[in-house]
Amino acid sequence: MTTKKYFLILLGDFKSEEFCKDVALTITPMVDSPQLKFQHSNGALLFHFASEVGQTEMYDFFSVSFFGLVSSFILTENTDNLSLYMPEDAKVHLLDLENASGDVSINIDLSKQDLFEDEFDEEDEDDFMALVLNKVKDKIKRPSLDQLLEKVGTKGVESLTPFEKDTLDAYSKI
Repeated sequence: MTTKKYFLILLGDFKSEEFCKDVALTITPMVDSPQLKFQHSNGALLFHFASEVGQTEMYDFFSVSFFGLVSSFILTENTDNLSLYMPEDAKVHLLDLENASGDVSINIDLSKQDLFEDEFDEEDEDDFMALVLNKVKDKIKRPSLDQLLEKVGTKGVESLTPFEKDTLDAYSKI
């Protein structure tokens, strides 16, 4: 499969550096580049990375992973037609996916297999669900919209699992 470069722009209220690191950790299962680069400003997080995962699959993964954490996000491929305005040092940092950069990068070892285990607070159910989804993302078969609507029609909306509700919500945004 071909590796492509992507920008992920998250919009929301990002007050702590710890939250930004948690979001970066959530993204790492999709990252195939040596580095995951980001820029943070009031109300926005901009990530740049390369991935072999298709854009549609990434969108679905992010829709579930970021549910309730961000107000919205934009996922787009980084192409030659990109126009990017920012200070030159920030641009050099953001666009270089091969090398670590000074004090503006989050250093995350993307080769660690158990990346989430040290960061996980077992009492936080939302973190637990994100961890489970990240660990088994390739093994989860997402129900189709027709399957979800049929279940709602026959058993009622209360019969949907949290994953099915998140999936239905993701379909509603497409």
